[in-house]
Amino acid sequence: MHQTSTTRRIAVVASLASSAFLFAALAGCESTPTAGGTEGRGYNNAELRIKQSNELLEKGDFDGAAAQVAPVVKDVPGNWEAQFAYGRAMLGKGELEDARRALDRAYRIQPKNEQVVSSLGTCMARQKDVKDAYQLLRSFGKEFRSWRAYLALSHVAEEANDPDTAVTAADEAIKVNEPLPGGRASIDPYMRAADLAFRYGKDAQGIRRLRQAYGVNPDYPPIAVELQKRGVKIDATTALPLGP
Repeated sequence: MHQTSTTRRIAVVASLASSAFLFAALAGCESTPTAGGTEGRGYNNAELRIKQSNELLEKGDFDGAAAQVAPVVKDVPGNWEAQFAYGRAMLGKGELEDARRALDRAYRIQPKNEQVVSSLGTCMARQKDVKDAYQLLRSFGKEFRSWRAYLALSHVAEEANDPDTAVTAADEAIKVNEPLPGGRASIDPYMRAADLAFRYGKDAQGIRRLRQAYGVNPDYPPIAVELQKRGVKIDATTALPLGP
């Protein structure tokens, strides 16, 4: 069966929201060397360019994002945030060699960053290095219990026409989907698993994953709407326990 447009929109919105949160956290935690040194005008200019590039990336303006951060990449190749932003922009433009070069540099500087690893794995797969992409993403997901790496693996596998790995990776993402202290788990792995289940004709499994996502965030209206479309009543029994 084909995935519904509403389910796809839910997955995309949730993914963008989680990515935006992580970028904000990274911006607050990392220092950035620049051509102007670690203080003064050059530092502020680089920070601003990286920030503006990330904002353009969120809007899908890959040309603008690349142009905005290119001077920082040129002047300070050791700035991982600039390399990461530039790599994502070039990946969006389909310029895979430039994207791979920048993402490799960012990865060498930040090998434990799950967003960098996920983007690099995606780029590798699009360059037909699917086996290496599988290994990178699967190893990182296992070692660091990264649901984002597993979700990236799921998408890479789907693009490689490997539905078994796509489904398995989504399930692995659910297994390691642990909330931050004082927070809650992400709905992204559950929405991805639901998406795949509906796509491959496993409606009962898809509904179960939606009900688990509802348990994570019952205040997110699109989940309830999708459940109701599939004949699920919204009441105190709708939410299901989390986990595989």
